[in-house]
Amino acid sequence: MIAKQDGRVYGTHILNELLALLPGPSQCHTQISNGSDVSVGDVVLNFEAPIHSILAAERILLNLLQRLCGIATLTQRFVQALNQPKIQILDTRKTTPGLRFLEKDAVLAGGGHNHRQNLSDMILIKENHLIEMANNAQLEQLDTICQNAKAKHNNIPIEIEIETLAQLQQWSFQNIDYILFDNFDIPTLKQAITYCQTHQIKAQREVSGNISLSTIHHYQDLDIHRISVGSLTHSAKALDLSLLIL
Repeated sequence: MIAKQDGRVYGTHILNELLALLPGPSQCHTQISNGSDVSVGDVVLNFEAPIHSILAAERILLNLLQRLCGIATLTQRFVQALNQPKIQILDTRKTTPGLRFLEKDAVLAGGGHNHRQNLSDMILIKENHLIEMANNAQLEQLDTICQNAKAKHNNIPIEIEIETLAQLQQWSFQNIDYILFDNFDIPTLKQAITYCQTHQIKAQREVSGNISLSTIHHYQDLDIHRISVGSLTHSAKALDLSLLIL
């Protein structure tokens, strides 16, 4: 299996397990380890198996490895474009059904970090939750609700997604671990950061919302802690690999 593009490799360790599902004996010899960079023409791995098994499994082997390497490569490019080790690049739950744990591991291989794996990892209060709370006249009780949740589940972090400065000024955030500023433009985000600093809001600051490789550098010098990027997994382009029989 040969690289036809430069990129970051992830997924070679699962080839042995896939090959084991095929008829006949097989062996896989990894040339490029997970988390390593590859250049055009590099041999990623060699494997031996009966010819009929290779031809039957060729496309699924390539599809899966190309997908995972593409995620690792895109993540690496986001990390490089930001060029700020104090700010984490995080994935989201916008993953391929059935492949989440592999795709999130690919993000790690690219130098990124994982957000929650599932709903039970974090209490995340999003736009739809706030709308429902407003419909039930519960918004004024949000601080108390978070306080009670923290008392019951102290080991589970709480994050809230806000979309306006008015929302930031509405609650105390005393029991909030992360504030997610969604789709804030840079001037408004700077105002939000200043508000957090002057009001001693200790929650870590996360931003999200259509942040791309061409715009992420705008966040480099801001006093934020995390940037979540859904495109790491939902829009990663497969890394071009080729399987040749010798």
